[in-house]
Amino acid sequence: MLVTMALKRRARACSALSSLLVLLGILWLPLTAAQQVSQGPSSSASSTSPLAPTSTRSAIPGRATTIYNATANIVALNDSITARSRIDLNATQGAFFNFTIPSTAFSEDVKTVTVWTAISLCSGPAIPPYNTSNSTLLETLGKSATEARRSTLASLYLSDNELFQQPGPANASVLNSRHIGYALGGSTSVQVDVQQQSDNSSQTLWIGVWPPADSRNVTPGTYQFQIVASTRAKMESVDYTRRPRLDDTDQTRALISSFNYTTSAPPNLDLIVLPTFGSNSLSNADYYNSSYCAIADAYADVLQSQQISINSSDTIRGTQANVLEDTRRQFEVSGLDPGTNYTVWLFETNTTSPGSAQSVSTTLFPAIKMLTKRNDNCRLVYDVPFCPNVAYSIPVNPSISTETALSAIQGFVDPQYTNFSLTIDTFPCADPDFGMYSYVQTCDNCKKSYQDWLCAVAMPRCTDPLEDPETQSRATQDGRELTGAPTGLNTELLPYIVNRNGNGSSALESRQTFIDQELRPGLYGELLPCIYTCYFVERTCPPLIQWACPLWDITAQREYGTFADSGAEGIGAAENGGAGQDGMRWGGYQRYIATDAFGNAYCNSMGVDFLLRESNGGALPRFAKGGRTIVAGMLISLLIVVAL
Repeated sequence: MLVTMALKRRARACSALSSLLVLLGILWLPLTAAQQVSQGPSSSASSTSPLAPTSTRSAIPGRATTIYNATANIVALNDSITARSRIDLNATQGAFFNFTIPSTAFSEDVKTVTVWTAISLCSGPAIPPYNTSNSTLLETLGKSATEARRSTLASLYLSDNELFQQPGPANASVLNSRHIGYALGGSTSVQVDVQQQSDNSSQTLWIGVWPPADSRNVTPGTYQFQIVASTRAKMESVDYTRRPRLDDTDQTRALISSFNYTTSAPPNLDLIVLPTFGSNSLSNADYYNSSYCAIADAYADVLQSQQISINSSDTIRGTQANVLEDTRRQFEVSGLDPGTNYTVWLFETNTTSPGSAQSVSTTLFPAIKMLTKRNDNCRLVYDVPFCPNVAYSIPVNPSISTETALSAIQGFVDPQYTNFSLTIDTFPCADPDFGMYSYVQTCDNCKKSYQDWLCAVAMPRCTDPLEDPETQSRATQDGRELTGAPTGLNTELLPYIVNRNGNGSSALESRQTFIDQELRPGLYGELLPCIYTCYFVERTCPPLIQWACPLWDITAQREYGTFADSGAEGIGAAENGGAGQDGMRWGGYQRYIATDAFGNAYCNSMGVDFLLRESNGGALPRFAKGGRTIVAGMLISLLIVVAL
């Protein structure tokens, strides 16, 4: 029985459970076209015809349907309506627009109106950046690091002065520096606060879009870009504070989940999935990786050529640590190619005018990477009733249905969990005098921790087997190298994977015999559970069960893995040589790295990574619709029973 086996494992017994310190911290849509007019400083307005639009795909929100020639005529933008235009890389004149705020927008109470203007590059050349850390190069260029960086980027200029109706580099010195933006990643946004005039007249903003000042001898080409100005909302933005999470993939599917949000104001979230490489990928990704227009255009091409489908639903998986009833949006992506790298963007849309379907704002979140499995014996499963935190691939023979596989697993899990629950129920959990073994943990927490651990060992996380596990995995394949001597830091960032033969015909047998006998997966790799799945049973359960976990460097690495940022003893966070500036090593700042933003999975976390971020103050904020922070965090100092 698993309970008995766990009780016999070598480790330190639970102790000092009464010494706990609690610290709570108070905490889409077709778009109408813009109006094009010829309006110079001294000319009268006259209508002209827009350029013929290229392939328009209004089924994707936030994309303009018509392209205007803003280099020949000034284009008048409508409030919150997206438009497109073009400009040559070697153009000596900009593309110009204006945006008028009617006098009715001002009142006795409203003296200032905020205008958000954004551009995103849809296609065009990509200028390689300068190495701004090379002081000799900067001296040769005669530029500062900032100037060198900006010189290779398209730019956005805004003027609220009628004397400068064609804002750009020539008059930049007299413009407000905050009214100039540079399209790093293919996107930029500028905010201007427009003051009411004494005669209460309408106010006009003049807008210029310019190609990079330094083309660095790149072959001339033409930029197509999208522009929008709005008094209602920031219509195009990038939120760098939140990103989606890759749960897992199988051969043709993937499961991605969002950040936490409250059900009282759920955001309208969706995904864009592109091959990372090849003809359908995002061209010049480094130059356009934050441009919603470029990404959405590439996705429209993918939808025309591939049968990718995305189904979404709500889940509370990964939210249990929160004090609020938070939810995540999970997306099942199907129709993917085996053994293929993909890039995934999460984005949010909002209609900016109540009752109107004419304008929509978009917020793009940083991308994550993923790789589908090469083999067909790993099956993605999620929303498993008896193992609610399972959301990954399990080893199953392709000829066996998911229902049959889950039935076999449940037949193993249910008796184990029932027996454990009966044991815990002998403890007077609800008795405030005799059953309160912790100020922060309960017997329900204990049962949940055990359930997660049990599911991790009964439903091993399946991945493609390694060609050379001795050099490609940090886990020990046979335990011979575990002598008690320190194995050191996982500086090469290797996953904890053990090759297993699900037919039971070799020493690499599956963790449970029913996997070999009933699921018959064949050769597969098992991504080992994070050792914290064991520690969480130890830290949340009463002393009655005397739960103990194996010791790191002695036996632990045969059955468990740990986070990529763990220390030399398999514990800790943000260590292992450091995370790099802004967490670049993990693809963004984060702690307790079971899966990073590049799609690398190191151990099977069962959600303990979420819980640890919460309990150790490393959690990201939770958000309601529109990105408003509703809870900055709840900090709980928990006693970890094992010796850290």
